[in-house]
Amino acid sequence: MLATKKFLTAALIATSLVGGVSSATAADTKDAAIARAQAQASFQSQMTTYLTAHRAIVDAHRAANAKALADFQAALANVTTDAQLQAAKDARKAAHVAADATAKAAEAALVKPVKPAKPVKATPAPKASAAPKA
Repeated sequence: MLATKKFLTAALIATSLVGGVSSATAADTKDAAIARAQAQASFQSQMTTYLTAHRAIVDAHRAANAKALADFQAALANVTTDAQLQAAKDARKAAHVAADATAKAAEAALVKPVKPAKPVKATPAPKASAAPKA
């Protein structure tokens, strides 16, 4: 009977401690959740803007490379000498290098948004140990 009373007392104390901790942090949790939701919404907006800008850079790079190829193919129709062929190849290579440099510079200027930090989990209350049997 005595061991049962000790166990019940320990269980009641542990329950009251857990209840006290959770009610004390309830207000903090709501404010933290609101702040986290706002930070997440801001991050999503920034990420959408970043992805749109990145896609625009990639599309511009592809368009520049396509133009270089089209110009090269148009030049091939009028080529009659080896010197003209080499000049057309050099022009295509220069256009390709310029497109790459422009794309790399634009991507370097683009700043990827940083994810908001995950909330830190509260440390759980210590478990009540059963009283030793007497």
